[in-house]
Amino acid sequence: MTPNHHRLLLASVAVCLTLGVSVAQARPGQKRAQQPPKASAKTFKTEAEHVALVKAGKLPGYFNKSDLSKPPVLSAPSALLMEFDTGEVLYESAADTRRFPASTTKILTALLFVENTQPEDIVTCKNLSITKIEPSTLSIKPGERFRAEQLLYGFILRSANDGGVVIAEHVAGSVPAFAQKMNARAAELGARHSHFVNPHGLHNPGHYTTARDLALIARAALQNPRFADAVGTPKRTISRSINFKDLVVASKAKKSFYDVVLGADGVKTGFTNAARHCFVGSVTRNGRRLLAVILNAPRNAVGDTVPLIEWGFARYDATTVAVSGQRAAWVPTKLGAEARVAGVAAQTVHITQDRLHPSPLETTVTPTTNTAPIQAGQEVGALLVKRGGILVARVPLQAAHAVPRSVVRSTGRSPWLWIGLGTSGLAILIVRQRQLERARRARRRRRRPTAAEPL
Repeated sequence: MTPNHHRLLLASVAVCLTLGVSVAQARPGQKRAQQPPKASAKTFKTEAEHVALVKAGKLPGYFNKSDLSKPPVLSAPSALLMEFDTGEVLYESAADTRRFPASTTKILTALLFVENTQPEDIVTCKNLSITKIEPSTLSIKPGERFRAEQLLYGFILRSANDGGVVIAEHVAGSVPAFAQKMNARAAELGARHSHFVNPHGLHNPGHYTTARDLALIARAALQNPRFADAVGTPKRTISRSINFKDLVVASKAKKSFYDVVLGADGVKTGFTNAARHCFVGSVTRNGRRLLAVILNAPRNAVGDTVPLIEWGFARYDATTVAVSGQRAAWVPTKLGAEARVAGVAAQTVHITQDRLHPSPLETTVTPTTNTAPIQAGQEVGALLVKRGGILVARVPLQAAHAVPRSVVRSTGRSPWLWIGLGTSGLAILIVRQRQLERARRARRRRRRPTAAEPL
């Protein structure tokens, strides 16, 4: 073989080896050859630089895990973190500033819907202009029918603006009439700095709320089992009467929140150009729930929600002082066959403790209407919980069982009984005195000397 042949053979082998390596690198399941190191991620010279990037929406919010005394750094100007059981606010920033809520409005709409319907109620779209509603929508057609529960899922998870109109007209007859119900219900919940004009949150200058008000509304909604179920699972398949292709609905926060945050169970996203990015998020861990509200974030409301909630769980512990359905205290009864009755907690309550500054807890029982007869389940008192001398929770107590009225205890308190006993006693005393007097006279007669008989 000539030298040229040798050179050609070696070149061919080299080419084959190169191709073999390339194929091996591209084969699925095979470890890729080590690549040249990429340029390192940007490092921040100062914390101020990092904060500036967060505020500009270029980085998600964060908190310093090594120094929990520092509050989280968020991009949104308005935020609030609430302990769900007690409603205690753990963090707030511009929480009373008016903001446009966008689709977080749908929390209140859904609450009114579940409060005014049954799951199997049939809801029919009667609005002939329903197809003109701005997306996102369920593509509802005039005449389409839903079971109330199916419409609830589609409305809240798809964030369907057309579904909001259908709900409003079903509950109140019209959107303006429904808006009146929204404002009245919000005021009942203490959300007195809000004003709603539509059921979906599409922009209107007169449609606004605050982070604090929205937290109060969301807290009330999550206490409704139907609402909690609707937002607790971020993806569902619904049934409907016309559009059989559009059946799968999913939350816009499924991938960014539900799928990545341990215990995530709600609630609602929102966005318009005026409102910017909004989110109400709920997370439950070991029976304890935190609720966060983010309004007017420049880019990523979920990116603010996650560190805010994680900071809350890291900074604050919780002590369970009452468990729903279990005895929390003994309550004394009045006029009952039993002197006390077991007071069962009407709700589970966790009391927050600041890990950096813990305070002693004390509980007292205040009886309410506890005069027998008492029915099972009747409210008989309240468990008052103080932390550091400040009242932080009131837990209603219900009678564990019925307590009938005691004849002895009830009649023993009657003034007529004592008058009767006094009168009877006086009569007995008079009779006895007369008996004693007769006995004394008889004894005196027996003691008198008898005259001697004549001789």
